[in-house]
Amino acid sequence: MSFNLFSIQSLLCCLAFFFAGIIDSVCGGGGLITIPTMLAVGIPVHFITGTNQCSAWIGTGVAAFDYLKSGSIHIKSALITLPFSMLGSFLGAKLNLLMPEQFLRIFMVVSIPVISIFIFTDKKLGETDKVEEKANLSIIIWSAAIGFFLGGYQGFYGPGGGLFFMLAYAAFLRLSLVRATGNTRFVVAISSIMSVFTYAVSGTVIWKLALAASAFNIIGSHLGATIAIKNGVKVIRPMMCFMIVLLFIKLIMDIL
Repeated sequence: MSFNLFSIQSLLCCLAFFFAGIIDSVCGGGGLITIPTMLAVGIPVHFITGTNQCSAWIGTGVAAFDYLKSGSIHIKSALITLPFSMLGSFLGAKLNLLMPEQFLRIFMVVSIPVISIFIFTDKKLGETDKVEEKANLSIIIWSAAIGFFLGGYQGFYGPGGGLFFMLAYAAFLRLSLVRATGNTRFVVAISSIMSVFTYAVSGTVIWKLALAASAFNIIGSHLGATIAIKNGVKVIRPMMCFMIVLLFIKLIMDIL
């Protein structure tokens, strides 16, 4: 597909990927910014997912490296999550071919208010890191479950997947929000390799835009990770709540 890199449409997409990089690196959910923007500027639907994945992948890796370098990744749980996430994602994509996404959208619209109540009532969620208090078997079971079920969600539907990974790490493994986000960036960066490769060879990527947007996304991702690591829950929690509201609105609009 021919694409004018020096256009208002291209600039808007690049700015969207910059802000999405910040959001993804802090709490996840950047796709809620980039995908509507690409739709709004008129990019054909069958080019959007591939371009989005290839544009955001390196930025995700940069953020994961920033978290790793600062010691803000719980390596054991992240490594356990990874293969189960890849398996879940594969099965979720297969399931998507058998049943309509509408069922999952309706389920999520019901679930998100419950998740929100949990977040707002647990004022100390993610403030401190208590994972070391858990038994090894508990860490293994929860890490595997998080990977399988949320990997399945990403493969089946996708929006807000990184946000849910972060929440699950904080709620069930009692990781701080900073380490929960670090784990999420690590898992997403590695588990996305196969999908990025698939899109790269499929002819469904606008490479001029993907490369330009990737540069903006890398800057945003590094900035977001730096902000989150430095400020912790003070920044992550309010942005997380905002993205949950945004996801809820998107789901309602998709259903209607």
